[in-house]
Amino acid sequence: MRFTLAQLRKFSMPYSFDESLDLSEELDGHEDIISTGPCHVHTVIKERGIDTYLCIFNISINLTLEDSVSLEEIPYLIETTAEEIFSTSDEIEDVFLIDGQTLDTKEAILTNILIAKPMSFTNEEFESDIEEESNDSEDEYINPAFASLKDLL
Repeated sequence: MRFTLAQLRKFSMPYSFDESLDLSEELDGHEDIISTGPCHVHTVIKERGIDTYLCIFNISINLTLEDSVSLEEIPYLIETTAEEIFSTSDEIEDVFLIDGQTLDTKEAILTNILIAKPMSFTNEEFESDIEEESNDSEDEYINPAFASLKDLL
């Protein structure tokens, strides 16, 4: 959502709103994201000083990710909460700068989705099968060089 600073000054703070965004173009081509559903965001804006605002986002989006092992498509739901500061002052660290006279929340929402997305994701059933196989094989084979050390435990 985009707000001019004049609009924000007129709002009764805290101001909250809900929006639905289509971020498919922005997320297309990011690592293992195959497709996205609509992004639902509940935002609360609080004033934190002259032309400085705190935005609290509750983000929910369905992604289709590529399995990091089998390369199959796996649905993945991201539900996250984020707090970001928007300001016209570049003296504040870790802030989204208000470009000109317009506060745009889209970049902050996109950034927080990418932060919440796992670096790699695999189907849990496949992962548990691999763990069981590795546990079984460890129990069956004991390296003869270390067989005498087994008694010490």
